[in-house]
Amino acid sequence: MFIDHTKDIIRSLLAIVLGLMFSKYITYSFNFEIPIIALNIVTTMPKFNIKIFIKNNCWLVFATALGVLVDHVFQEKFLLFYIFTFGVFFSCLYLMDKNPKASSNIVLGYSFTTIYATYYKLNMEIMVYDIFIVTVLGGILGCLILILFPKEQKEQSIQNNKSKEITHKNIGNIFLVTSIVFITWVLYIIFDIKDTFFAYATLAGIYGNINIDKIHELTPLNIGVHIAGCFLATVYSFFIIGISKFFLLFALSLSILFFPMIYFKYYGDSQVKKTIASGLIVATIMPLALYLTPFGDIASKAGARALQITTMLFVSLIITRLLIILGGEKIE
Repeated sequence: MFIDHTKDIIRSLLAIVLGLMFSKYITYSFNFEIPIIALNIVTTMPKFNIKIFIKNNCWLVFATALGVLVDHVFQEKFLLFYIFTFGVFFSCLYLMDKNPKASSNIVLGYSFTTIYATYYKLNMEIMVYDIFIVTVLGGILGCLILILFPKEQKEQSIQNNKSKEITHKNIGNIFLVTSIVFITWVLYIIFDIKDTFFAYATLAGIYGNINIDKIHELTPLNIGVHIAGCFLATVYSFFIIGISKFFLLFALSLSILFFPMIYFKYYGDSQVKKTIASGLIVATIMPLALYLTPFGDIASKAGARALQITTMLFVSLIITRLLIILGGEKIE
């Protein structure tokens, strides 16, 4: 049965384009969350639900605040700090099936502030405030789009009838995936690589599978998708030099960039193509939102981000392979 996704495409395009427009003119930390949160709202919610929004996104703000608190409590007590962090990651992955979005947000938010807190010149309290602001802005944008372009009853029923996968928890799997996240986190704490943190954000999304074999299989694909996203962002930057000063031309150029990806997300002839298109959207949004500012140099920084993500994903691939071997090759 053919399903018309024209309105879905319009809503998604507005969420991305307007979200990136906001990101260009503000300097808050985590500004890439504005288009991503708005996009998540218009694609997953039949109509805006404040309770679901808070349930999914308040954990990001809570986790960033928790990270600052933990850093203060465990100053100079590195062993306790590491044990507590491992416990946080394990708990999130264990409860992933209850609320995947909340669990990944906790891992991401907690990691963000605990990693950046090791750099003493940064004001972490302001960063927590920034994350709260961009979360609210993303929510407001998504809400307004759903109000202006409401979903029809037919669309709502299709979304509500999507069945949830039944997950069977495997403690061994969860422990090994937690180990990967923890080892990666330790690398960020020990080495001066905070500028590659958004490669960590990519990894946090991959680890939501809680299936170490699937992580290992998908990592090469994720490398390709995120390099492609950074490449598209870099190429796009050369074409919009000067154009970004003009609101309508800038919005049109963003629409042209993202329309093919959104189209394939809905009309791809296989689930793999749809998944790749979805991943490519996020992989392109992140470097654009981060570096498409009045003072941003996207051409060099997006390229550097592609290299950083590739390096960190290859490290993840090696760690995952070693843990699979230690766990007995295959873990069912």
